[in-house]
Amino acid sequence: MTKFRSTIKKKGHDKIQKGKIDASFAFNEVTSILLVFLESIVSFITYLLPSWFISICTSIVKFIFQNPYIIGLSSKSKDPMYENYIKDKIDTELLKKIENLRVAKSFKEMCNIFDVKVENHLVQTSDSNPYCLTLHRLDPKLNGFKSNGKIVYLQHGLLMSSEIWITMYQKEFNLPFVLMELGYEVWLGNNRGNKYSCKNVNIGIKDKKFWDFSIDEFAMYDIPNSIDYILNFTKIKSLTYIGFSQGCSQILASVSLNSSLNEKIEKLILISPATTPKGLSNKIIDTMMSWSPKLMFLVFGRKILLKSANFWKNIIYPPFFVKIIDSGNNMLFNWKSENIDATQKFISYFHLYSATSVKCVVHWFQIMKAKKFQMYNELTQIGEFGGGGESFNVFEFDTRNRIKIPNILLIYGKSDSLVDIEVLMNQLPNFTTDVVDIQYKENDDYYIRNNLEENEPLSSFKDTSSVSPPVPSNSNIIRKRI
Repeated sequence: MTKFRSTIKKKGHDKIQKGKIDASFAFNEVTSILLVFLESIVSFITYLLPSWFISICTSIVKFIFQNPYIIGLSSKSKDPMYENYIKDKIDTELLKKIENLRVAKSFKEMCNIFDVKVENHLVQTSDSNPYCLTLHRLDPKLNGFKSNGKIVYLQHGLLMSSEIWITMYQKEFNLPFVLMELGYEVWLGNNRGNKYSCKNVNIGIKDKKFWDFSIDEFAMYDIPNSIDYILNFTKIKSLTYIGFSQGCSQILASVSLNSSLNEKIEKLILISPATTPKGLSNKIIDTMMSWSPKLMFLVFGRKILLKSANFWKNIIYPPFFVKIIDSGNNMLFNWKSENIDATQKFISYFHLYSATSVKCVVHWFQIMKAKKFQMYNELTQIGEFGGGGESFNVFEFDTRNRIKIPNILLIYGKSDSLVDIEVLMNQLPNFTTDVVDIQYKENDDYYIRNNLEENEPLSSFKDTSSVSPPVPSNSNIIRKRI
């Protein structure tokens, strides 16, 4: 009888706990939907406001930043250039350069600031509705350096473009320029839908069909078509691929679907590789992972994700915009951004965002929810309408067995909440993979530059797993961040 009462009591306790969890989940879900709609309403109202009113608001924010003690903020920054910037003392060549990089409208404009010549190439994808992708080429011979006959291809991450690779205000810390000066022919890719690849042969950009793509299309078309174009143009048999964040996921998925890429890529360098992220730090936003695609598309639409981002970037006082991005990174990913100085953020954050599809992010949420690196699940939508979607399995990228690239290097920060290194290692072949974990940093390309001596080949990366990571300190880390 006592045992029976104990069992009943335990079941009652479990029901109460389950009820609390369900109530908390429902609260988070409703709150996340309200936050999205609130941002849309605020954006719409702000868009209708007259320019003089926005100028007044900007002046007030500017006054607060220039006199932070009036609201109890720290009155001094550790960065003297930051102090000069917010006080409009842009009177030195360096500060002028920083401001020019911040407001630069294109990859070519940014290269011009560093006196680097760049070529733009157009690649047409091979799917039924072909997209036109822009590739940037940095030719060492065109810029006065001796070629070593090798190619490096760089691929950006989610919601980014090729610009993110050259936002450091010191030329020697921009990876593409360093590689070019060492003799490598450097190519930089752009995903369909971003600012450099916003044209389709058959579909207009305002058509929702234009935005009907996910990681699958990047893997099946964008990556292999770009690599084939580069190799055909240069008449070189293989290249080194360097990916950042989603740029890593795209190549892993692409090689698993296109076995011929194993012969076209001689080395694979993955910076902050995320294939199966654990989730987001903010519980309210993290709840979105449980949303059905139908609900995601209802809330965000079927076209561009965060389409108001450029609007806010253009009207908000720059130092305040930097604070907003820092707060967002901290809230979503628990990133403190301590390894990048305040002045550098004025450039990087203003070149951080570029358009992508809502479907691409829905795909990421499916991956995180399923805890599998898989293709987009169309069947979840069919299942909602009684189509029996539960009886089908979504194709999982077979990266462990299909990837035969001889040299793979992983570089990640131990505080990067999106990288689950144990899961990733199980997804990769174990015969040639080297791993470098970097303490206290979210993501960093320190080893790529720090191990490159003059005329040293990229093959030197093969043994970097034996190198002890340096202890991060002041500018040693600040100036070595992409």
